[in-house]
Amino acid sequence: MKTWILWMPMAIAASFFALTANAQTISVEGKGSVEIDPEYATLSASVSHTAKTAGEAQAIVDGVMNRLLDGIDSLPIEETTLDAGQLRIQPRYSWSPATETQEFQGYEATRELSFRLLELDSVGDALQLLSREGATNVSTPVYGSSKTAGARARALARAFASAKADASALAEAAGLTLGTPDNISTSGRNPPIFRAANRGAVAMSAEMAPRYEPGQLSVSASVSVVFSANP
Repeated sequence: MKTWILWMPMAIAASFFALTANAQTISVEGKGSVEIDPEYATLSASVSHTAKTAGEAQAIVDGVMNRLLDGIDSLPIEETTLDAGQLRIQPRYSWSPATETQEFQGYEATRELSFRLLELDSVGDALQLLSREGATNVSTPVYGSSKTAGARARALARAFASAKADASALAEAAGLTLGTPDNISTSGRNPPIFRAANRGAVAMSAEMAPRYEPGQLSVSASVSVVFSANP
């Protein structure tokens, strides 16, 4: 009985060492992407004005914002996405070389506006409206789609297929048989990348709103996979 107690751990250790020596893994990464058509555009703009008093500055930007809100009533927007409730007022100073001090210039009031446009054909009209009615800053439209989640699932499948293809090639080159995945991980969700459309310029009269023809949204994903491999 004592002989078994002494030799069994040694036998187990030898077996574990043999399995460890034969066990091999192949680590690979894969990337995949799927392109989808955008369904909507989010537009953002702001109105800023500097005046001697905070009240005067606010009154000016409030007047401009009211005109903007009246104008976008005619646009096909998603009402629940309309946000015009942000107001910021702060003092403004400028450096005076003569006095070597910061001199008070007045108060700057800023209001921000954002909304989702449901019809992409109206992007030109919306941008023209924002500029015409006094927006002092208009951001580039951000295009989006409700199909992003499904596109990401397909991108992940393509990323895994790419990783498995690389692992199979490596296993074959090394004279190994590729096994099942031991570990699969993916990075965080990346926002869709806008791919500009490659279209020719469209002639238009001065009365027509400029046309904005978006390209596609590229939804990408990446995975890291560790495969087991056997001789």
